Amino acid sequence: MKKWLSILFFLIVMPIMAESTPTPTPLLPGKWIAANVPWDSWFKKNVDVADKTDHVHFFWNANDFKANFEVKDKESRLADAAVYLVKNLFPADSKADLVKMDIVYVLKRDEYGIPKLDTLQKVLHAEFLRSKVMSGKTLPDFSISAPSKVFDKFQILNSNTP
Repeated sequence: MKKWLSILFFLIVMPIMAESTPTPTPLLPGKWIAANVPWDSWFKKNVDVADKTDHVHFFWNANDFKANFEVKDKESRLADAAVYLVKNLFPADSKADLVKMDIVYVLKRDEYGIPKLDTLQKVLHAEFLRSKVMSGKTLPDFSISAPSKVFDKFQILNSNTP
């Protein structure tokens, strides 16, 4: 009986304790260089990509990396994230050229790990043609050109910038 109670304890209490302990946000040291950001590890388990035939929709929960975006050059960093989301995760078999993207911070989840929609903090909504943004030999440099010149729609929805 004691053995079953200890197993039950670990199955119920440990996941709850793990959920309530926040993961520290990895802040990138030094100067921001988009090509050096570990995008793949940032996107892993935090992105939903849906091919809707007329467009591809990206939904990224960037909450674990929030400290890297709540800075003075927030606009250019979010633009870099949008470009790398498409570069790294665009479905190979998609025929759509239009990309719609939402970057959010998921602040709370329910007991099943599903985001509580009323706690979503919207950060960015962007729309653009993949062929336009990815047309050059290099990716856009947002330290030189403003995202509004590259994207068709680029709306920062949460402006808690220092």
